[in-house]
Amino acid sequence: MERRQTEELNEKRSELQLVKQELASVMDKANEAVEMLDKINAFVSSFRLFAPTIEEYANQVEADKTIEAGNSFRGILYEIGKLLETFKKLIKEGLCWFPKLMRWKTSKGEVAPVFIEKSNGYSYSVYGYMNVETREYYSKETIQWQVNAGNRTGTVERMDVNVEAMARDLQEILRIGEEQKRLWDVYNK
Repeated sequence: MERRQTEELNEKRSELQLVKQELASVMDKANEAVEMLDKINAFVSSFRLFAPTIEEYANQVEADKTIEAGNSFRGILYEIGKLLETFKKLIKEGLCWFPKLMRWKTSKGEVAPVFIEKSNGYSYSVYGYMNVETREYYSKETIQWQVNAGNRTGTVERMDVNVEAMARDLQEILRIGEEQKRLWDVYNK
């Protein structure tokens, strides 16, 4: 009888050891996720510096105004021009877009404006819109009325909200992991 109980205890102890190892693995992954979240937060923070410039870009697109990116006579790019240069994707000579900078949710899906580039990158005018996923082109006339502040996606504020939600979820995972670890330690005493 005693031998059987000893075997059962040893079996349970082995099972608990496996649980402990699994818990340690989950905690390691959670700690890696914390590090990754810190990197994501730093990345989003770098965008906060450009938030007013991104807002200016979005407002110009929504108002269908020409974006003056700099002074071609003096060879100077304004802040918005520097931002656009960073995100510019050439479609073909004279046409470009900035799909990673700002998008708008429309009846045609998520779109980003296509620009006619003027004066060697010192001025941009909205030419039309392109679906970010399918790359299908739409004329400005068919989409422009849907391009407004309420339909923006990918804004810095939304990134902040998403990072905060991930941080809350991760904190809950870590809290549960710590509680399980504490219970394990109590059990082993």
